[in-house]
Amino acid sequence: MKRLEDLDLNLLILLHWLLEEANVSRAAKRVGISQPAASRGLQRLRTMFSDELLIRSGRGYVLSRQASSMKPDLATAIATLRRVARVETRFEPATSHETITIAANDYLTSLCARCWVETIAPTAPSMSSSWRPLDASVLDDLATGQVDFVAIPDVARSNMSDVALMQDLVIKPLLNDRFVAFAHKAHPVLSKTPVTAELLVAHDSVLVSPAGSGPALLDAAFEARGLKRRIAHRTSLFTQAADLALDANMVTILPQRFALTRPEGGFAPLAFDGGSLNSSLVWHASRSSDPDHKWIRQSLFRYFRG
Repeated sequence: MKRLEDLDLNLLILLHWLLEEANVSRAAKRVGISQPAASRGLQRLRTMFSDELLIRSGRGYVLSRQASSMKPDLATAIATLRRVARVETRFEPATSHETITIAANDYLTSLCARCWVETIAPTAPSMSSSWRPLDASVLDDLATGQVDFVAIPDVARSNMSDVALMQDLVIKPLLNDRFVAFAHKAHPVLSKTPVTAELLVAHDSVLVSPAGSGPALLDAAFEARGLKRRIAHRTSLFTQAADLALDANMVTILPQRFALTRPEGGFAPLAFDGGSLNSSLVWHASRSSDPDHKWIRQSLFRYFRG
């Protein structure tokens, strides 16, 4: 029988979060240590209890029988220790040194980064942000705690096929946007507003398509009118489309919120229905009640809905 005096209580706190999260990366965040340090702690715990505790299953972990039996008693013990130490879980933005990782395309990175600078940083000056692109592993990384949030256009989210992972996610509308014509302020396409489809096809265009090839934004709207744009450049990035349009004196179509971030250019509304570009904020359900996570979410929602 093990004596309590022989146990490392810090390891027991780590064990508590390992059992609650069934995930090493998220448990590490809870405790405030690195993922490798949490992995080493798990190895020590396995030796201490002569049990695997967390057993690899597919993309995640499941609790061993011994771990499952320990979980409720350990949670009660940790709650008691919190009361004894009067440890509060309240989040204080002004003193937080956390790093929040957000995955997004260039359009949403630009908008969310501006929100961070304007509304989050003044209240939480020591918090850091880390931005990464959307890629095939983003849902796995969200589930393992390597990514805190995903900001994604709804049209891109609808193409995600991993139903098992999607069931564990929370998806909330973040912002709505509309498309506008963007070019140099003196470009003739901006001489008349709103900009007609006929005026747009009379000038060379930079097209944005999600994969850099295939269908481009608003293709259907032009085809319905029997019109075809003169394509000079094609890209998957809104940032590159704006740069090319300005450098080559061409026109492109951008979301209005993004066009507003490029004051060196000009934009005008479209005379035809170009549809909308709606985007959502996505996070793992296990983080919903975290005070820091909740504060970041609320800051983003307030900024875009204000």
